Amino acid sequence: MPVRIDWDRQPVSIHSEDKNELEELILFLKHKHSIKKRSIVMEDRESGGFLFFIYQPCDPRWIMEFYQR
Repeated sequence: MPVRIDWDRQPVSIHSEDKNELEELILFLKHKHSIKKRSIVMEDRESGGFLFFIYQPCDPRWIMEFYQR
């Protein structure tokens, strides 16, 4: 399922309809790219679905890598 990433906001937010997908993405970013500064997955009250925030630099290619595996 596709995710929506808001690169223009600070911190960056990642949105999806699937909570498990976001949790798997978090684990991938943590283990493969050492992304540790992030929020928990929470309900997106504005757009529906779920989201989490990343509080450190994240290369967009890392997220593409998750979906290409």
